[in-house]
Amino acid sequence: MSSPDSVVFLESYYEPMAANLARTRLEAAGIPCFLSNENLVSLMPLYSPITGGVRLHVRQRDVDAALEILQDVPVPLATGPDVDSFAADAPDPVAPRCPRCGSSDVAYGPATRNTYGFWSGLLSVLLRFPLRGKRFHCFHCGHEFK
Repeated sequence: MSSPDSVVFLESYYEPMAANLARTRLEAAGIPCFLSNENLVSLMPLYSPITGGVRLHVRQRDVDAALEILQDVPVPLATGPDVDSFAADAPDPVAPRCPRCGSSDVAYGPATRNTYGFWSGLLSVLLRFPLRGKRFHCFHCGHEFK
């Protein structure tokens, strides 16, 4: 059993700006919190999925209040979806929730996991360049889905 003063992981964010907005909202409500992986993700954004993004931590006793504050008004993304940049085969530009964990920190793009079929695998070997399909990627739990 954990003590009320132990520090727990609350939420993960793909962009440092969104994580700082959440941290600021919690601190304004009097809930002490801190971020981890912020500098790493700021310097090397491609490492965000590997490291779990920018992670927000609070004390165990403040978890319920913090979740209530963050769910009342959702923290806006640092950038909204650019509808013009979506490919013709891309799904609706409004990012869905992850079916595994329910997080809304989801993006659509090239798959990070193996999505090769026979022909795309063969072409990838011949061209020496990985050809991967596009999928939604959850930055909270790492799940990929169509």
